[in-house]
Formats: sequence, structure tokens, C-alpha cells
Amino acid sequence: MNVSPWHNTGDNMRDNRKLLFHLMMDFYLATTDGTHKASIHGKMGHLTRKAYTQIEWEGGVKHRIEQLLALVYQEWGFYCDPERYFQSANLYLDQILESKSGMPVSLGAIVLYLAEHLDLPIYPVNFPTQLVLRAELDDEVCFIDPRNGQFISRHLLAIWFEGHLGFGHKLTEKDLARAKSLELAERFNQVVKMTLMREGKNLETLAFIDHLLKQTPEDPYEIRDRGLVLANMECVHAAIHDFDYFIEHCPDDPTAWLLAAQVSELKQLRYPLH
Repeated sequence: MNVSPWHNTGDNMRDNRKLLFHLMMDFYLATTDGTHKASIHGKMGHLTRKAYTQIEWEGGVKHRIEQLLALVYQEWGFYCDPERYFQSANLYLDQILESKSGMPVSLGAIVLYLAEHLDLPIYPVNFPTQLVLRAELDDEVCFIDPRNGQFISRHLLAIWFEGHLGFGHKLTEKDLARAKSLELAERFNQVVKMTLMREGKNLETLAFIDHLLKQTPEDPYEIRDRGLVLANMECVHAAIHDFDYFIEHCPDDPTAWLLAAQVSELKQLRYPLH
């Protein structure tokens, strides 16, 4: 994942547990006609009210968190299907609330949304392998796998960490800290773009990138990604323009060298020698 230096590095939403939900709503509205917007909010409000009435509030914080996880994953039946992990249906809130199927980032968004409304100390962790949730209790910090709502040990997280980054990489407290909003948004946006492009949904990908460019119009990384989509759609002239912009503004980025070669090939296709 590239974190664009073009973005503001401020983190005004660090403690906002509903950030992922808002990002998912923005994605939904940017790539659909928004027909089910009211229904999504209505269903989330319904789940919040059900959780509030079914949780036993006189117990400790960890017990309340355990009850919430049992509601989400056992009684309500939300789950992660490994056979259809990277599918856009797992990112559209209207479809997730209907099918109950999602991926870690989307199921985590639902848990975090509920935690915010129920004032439960659950926060996102921008872990390398997937989104992880952390529950900050009075005397300990516990970690939750949003794929299934199960608590996971630091030992298992250390194994995941080393397995992903390579032998010798040791897990630190920094790696398990609350996610910064900018990093979380960058990660979500990359997951969305990769998922849509894998499915060949070029128009939806363009719509989403255009949405992001309204926030940061000169971001060379988003312009580069738009060029990749345009190239897939054989819009050669527009793709070349975007690639040239990225190469000019980020000449030291490793992908700039690869794109320079691709631009040369595209120009040959557009202006073949006779």
C-alpha cells in the first residue's frame, strides 16, 4: 500500500470508531445510485437498539464486549466466507446487511459502529495481514479477529506478523496500537480499488477514484490508479496523461520506472511507426 505524501498527515479522527462505517457509506454512495442509503442507516439503528436491550449492562466491560460479539457473530450470523473473500459484495453495506457475509474490514466496521454507540472500548488496529480489533480494558488489552469475533492471543498475532513480513520481524506495541485514521482510510481505499479491479468493474473503480480526487484533486497516487483503470478500458490517451502526471510528480517512486516503460508502449500503440 502506498501512503501518498500528498495527503494531510493530521489525524483528527483517531478515536472515531465509526470511521470505517463512514468510509464504507462514502464508497456505497460514490458507486451506486444510493437507493438503499436510508435502509442501511435504519438497519444499523435497529441492530444498535437490539444490542442495547440484550446486553446485560451490570457486568464488567469485557463481559459486555463478549455479549456484543456473541450477538453479531452467533445470534445475528455475520461471518467471513473464505471462498468469496475479495468480492465487492463484501464491501457494500446494503449487501452485507442482507447476506451477513463480509471481510474483516467490513465486519470490523459493523462491530466498531456498534461499539461507538454502546460506548464499548473497541478500536481498530491497522495490522499487516488484516484489520484487527483491540479491546482496551481496565487491566488488560485484548485483541479480536473480526472474521469470527474470537479473541486472539499476542502469540498468534506475532506468528501472523512474522509470517507476513518475514523471519526475524518481531511484533511490537506500536504494531498493535490504535490505527491512525489516515492509514486506515488509505488501507480501505486500496482494498476497494483492488477488489473492484479484480472483478473488472472499471466504471465503479473510476467513480470511486473520482470521489477520492474531489478530496485531494492533485494526489498523484490516485491519478496513477485512475490511469491504470483507464488503460484497462483502452482509453489510451487519458491513461498516458495520468501516467505522465504521476511520473513527473513522483519520479523516485519505484512504480514510476515501471509506468515509464508502459507509457512508452502505449505511445507506440497510439502512434505506431510506419
